[in-house]
Amino acid sequence: QSPLIVATDVRNMTHVMNQTLLNSEVIALHQSTETKPGRLLSECGSLTCQVWGREIPTTQLDLEVPKGWMVALVNTGSSDQNITVTWTDIALPLNSTASVHNVWDGTLFGSASERWTASVPSHGTMLVRIQPDIVSKSRHPLMH
Repeated sequence: QSPLIVATDVRNMTHVMNQTLLNSEVIALHQSTETKPGRLLSECGSLTCQVWGREIPTTQLDLEVPKGWMVALVNTGSSDQNITVTWTDIALPLNSTASVHNVWDGTLFGSASERWTASVPSHGTMLVRIQPDIVSKSRHPLMH
């Protein structure tokens, strides 16, 4: 999508720079040309928090796999904020479930339905991958 440019001496990068530039999942999601660039999905009423998202490609031959999403929860405020991404924001059916994965450190937050909320620190960003549950084509009611 766009190059990542480092305007520093790479021998003296901060932990955050290393965490970003050496994270293979972040780079793969960022550089993929298979989907459209990310976009603003929603804003909090206070305008100090935003939800940005981008569809990510998924391909499996024998499964009906809805596209996943890379979602950034951004807090520009001076205090911690609970920020929510709803399934409506990312065009998932409200009755569906999805797994939520922390892209920065690889932890799985678990499964969620209809929405997912995280506490994001002041001036912080949380980057997650939301992957809808997989439905086998042989069990999918519309495939019969």
